[in-house]
Amino acid sequence: MKEQLLIYTPTESPRIHYIMDWFFGQILGPKQYCIVNNYIAFIQKESVAKLNYSTLPTPNIPTIIPNGLLNESNIKSFTPTFQYHQNLPAAFFSPKDDLAALPFDIFALTFYLLSRYEEYLDTPKDQHQRFTAHQSMAYQNNFLELPLVDLWRIQLKNILQQHYPKLLFKNSTYQYTPTYDIDYAYAFSQKGWIRQIGAFARNCKNRDLPLLKIQLKTWLRLQKDPYDCFEYLKSLDKKHQLSPIYFWLVGDYGHYDKNIAPSNKKFQSLIQQNAAQFPIGIHPSYASNDAPLLLDKEINRLETISRQRIAKSRQHYLKLTLPDTYQRLVQYRIQEDYTMGYAQELGFRASTAQPFSWFNLKANRPEELQVYPFQIMDVTLKNYLKYSPQKVIEAASQIIQQTKAVNGHLITIWHNSSLGECMGWESWRDVYETILSEAAP
Repeated sequence: MKEQLLIYTPTESPRIHYIMDWFFGQILGPKQYCIVNNYIAFIQKESVAKLNYSTLPTPNIPTIIPNGLLNESNIKSFTPTFQYHQNLPAAFFSPKDDLAALPFDIFALTFYLLSRYEEYLDTPKDQHQRFTAHQSMAYQNNFLELPLVDLWRIQLKNILQQHYPKLLFKNSTYQYTPTYDIDYAYAFSQKGWIRQIGAFARNCKNRDLPLLKIQLKTWLRLQKDPYDCFEYLKSLDKKHQLSPIYFWLVGDYGHYDKNIAPSNKKFQSLIQQNAAQFPIGIHPSYASNDAPLLLDKEINRLETISRQRIAKSRQHYLKLTLPDTYQRLVQYRIQEDYTMGYAQELGFRASTAQPFSWFNLKANRPEELQVYPFQIMDVTLKNYLKYSPQKVIEAASQIIQQTKAVNGHLITIWHNSSLGECMGWESWRDVYETILSEAAP
């Protein structure tokens, strides 16, 4: 029988249970730890692994001094102070660190970063009303490109192993999931003559001869539409034995929502063929953020087209506002969200390379929604960071290696339009293939 970890804390709260479930469920497994509130019983219990989460003295038992954040139920405006310990950033340091296995509250730090506490505060937003990477504690304290809570969890795991060699830990393995956002299924095909003539006129006005040539050849069926690279993606994922997820935008036409009309038969057939082979999810339209009932309409639309239940989601333009966005997803039966990442920078928005349940700070409780953070996106690399292809490969490699080092779950976002080898994305197929080769397990 596995040795169980006994955790003492004088009080319990939804936050404590949430973070202990995530923290020790990941490294020990479900039901391999127990929280107790009786100090005497905790001290007297023999032949078990123990962890003290209190200010009470427990000789020879690893102790973490609580900061108090996990016993609160409200949201308060504050800025934690980060400093380095063992070459890693940390916060919520304790003045009683001489008693502790670590001189800071690792559980408060983990909760603060996983819950995205800072995103509930009144902070300026960008033009799309998004909390930006540059406003985050991770960016401002130079750990956005580190899976910080995973690294600290490994440190605590090592401390527990030293004290309790018989305590058995789970063997986690690195995972990689490529994901694709289908904002535009086709560049020129299936758009209707008004949109196609408008695009042709715009290209003529801009004297974009290479693009005009591609457009005319596509119209005359002398070549495949450049965005129609679904067989190419399928071949790549088959080569590396990967299981991708496709997110489909099926919203009504609008300023930021310009996919093929959902009523288009070829578009519907494309979705059906794709859904028969791969997991798919909804890519909620930009407009749905201001009209929540549209989300329900779009989920039902995709379910009707694909003939399957839709439980995965990623926001178009990564429009994520907490808690509103996730509350809507829960309301409409979405079980997994893949929006947790930044448009402006690579890295770990929640400071982890592992999925986690969403903790609703406003309601002070965990919800039935699994959050899958992503770390690398094509648009970030080209349009925001404006990296050269070689710099892209180098930057992506650093994130991949950080994720592998903690046996995390790497998730990338690519768009089929980025692999069309046109409109500024020339040579990006080579870039993506290089990243895939390194990212594949």
